[in-house]
Formats: sequence, C-alpha cells, structure tokens
Amino acid sequence: MSVALALYGVEEVNPKLALKFAKHFFACINLSITGAGYYRYLCDGDHVGDHDLVAVELTELEERVNNGTATAFRIYNEAAGAIPWFASFGYSTNDFGSFYHFDGQCSDDSVGLESLVKFVKDLSADIVVPYGIIYQCEKVSKALSYAAGNNMVTIYPCENSSAFKKEVPGRFQGRERYKENLLRMVYPVNVLSDRHLEADVAGVVLKDWIGESVGRGALEPLTPSTWLWYLEADQLQNVNQCLGEAGILISWKKPDVKKRF
Repeated sequence: MSVALALYGVEEVNPKLALKFAKHFFACINLSITGAGYYRYLCDGDHVGDHDLVAVELTELEERVNNGTATAFRIYNEAAGAIPWFASFGYSTNDFGSFYHFDGQCSDDSVGLESLVKFVKDLSADIVVPYGIIYQCEKVSKALSYAAGNNMVTIYPCENSSAFKKEVPGRFQGRERYKENLLRMVYPVNVLSDRHLEADVAGVVLKDWIGESVGRGALEPLTPSTWLWYLEADQLQNVNQCLGEAGILISWKKPDVKKRF
C-alpha cells in the first residue's frame, strides 16, 4: 500500500520554489533522489501537444529550472521491481495536458501519513494551499493517476471515476470548485480552506457539522485561512456518504442498488 498526496491551487508557485518543495518531500520521507526529469513537447509527435518526460540528472534539472528551460518536472527514487518508481514528487502546470498541482507518492510501508502531514505543514510556512488530500492507494502508479484524475482510477466504491477530471482545467475546462467550497471526496487527511468549512451540510456549516458528533474526525489549524481535517479509516465511509448526500462532494456517487430477480 502506498501513501500519497495531491495539493491543488498552486498556480502562484514558481518552478524554483516548487523544486525546493520537491526536494524537501524526499527529506520528509527519508529517501534519496535517484533521478529527475522535465516535460517537453515532442517536435515529431503524432498529435499536437504530444510530450514526454526527459530524464536528466538532478543537477541538470536544477540548471534548467533556474534558466527557465524547464517548468513542469518530476523527481523520483527508483528501486528494483518498483514500477514506474519507488517514490516520486511532481510539479504540474497548465502545459502538457495537465493543470497546476503537486503530487507525491511513496511505496515504503514504513512511511506513514504523518510524514506527508509534516511536509504539508512545512510547505505551508511558505505558501497557502487552498485544497489538498493525503490518501492511500494500492500502487504508486495508481496514486499518481489519481492525483490528476487520470485513467479512471478510484479509491472508494462510491466514487465517480470521471467526475474530478471534468472539474479540472484543460480539455473539459472544469470549474475548479475544489478551490472554493466543494471537496473531491473525504480522505484520511484533508487540507481545507475557510470557504470549504462554510459549505452547507443539511443546514449546518461543515465546520460545525464536524464538531457536532464523534466519528467525524478532528480539525487542526494549518495557516490563518486553512485547516487540516483528520479522519480515522473507520470513519470515512459514513462521512463520505453524509457529505455526498449533502451535495458537497464532486466525485461521490450513490451506491449501486442490487436488483432482485
């Protein structure tokens, strides 16, 4: 089982600062960086917008980021048998068919969610992230796809596999309501803004709804305008159902009803 994060609404972060965060991610999970790459368009691609990740040494990536010839990039830790890598951190922009966000994943069973929480707290000393998620996924490859809403990957049975992809910028020109008052789903750790906590849950704002009853997790201030919302694994199904029915989850879908014959 891999641990992963996705942080959204990072349009104001420049590539130099993003690379600083990327390196700090690996410090938080206590792994070395063994490779790096930057994205570029292919001159001889079959379709307009075709692109590839060009593998380079970390020092070359740093040079390219500093001189402006590389923007979107990924750094990673490779290990035998790990596909496509053991751990990685990526910075995506609106180029190359993607949208602005950070994603990070790690396959190491000894790395817990708390390591990724530490990273988010450290990062929040420099920038304000309006929305983010920390989650667990079967494989690093699936965790990577999930962060961007690619390849129809889901985590929950009650999750619409295409809804988030339609919410992000790009081909679908999504409205990005996850940066306002909607959540994608509810995860073990959620980065929320004050606007998220004002969302209506059956006549009660989300912040009050969380505190009304046990079993709805706990809030911790992150910055003057953002919060961390922690939930236990056995709380997630009920909370997702309640908030999905309240209409504030982008990807929630009603469970399939089995027909009797």
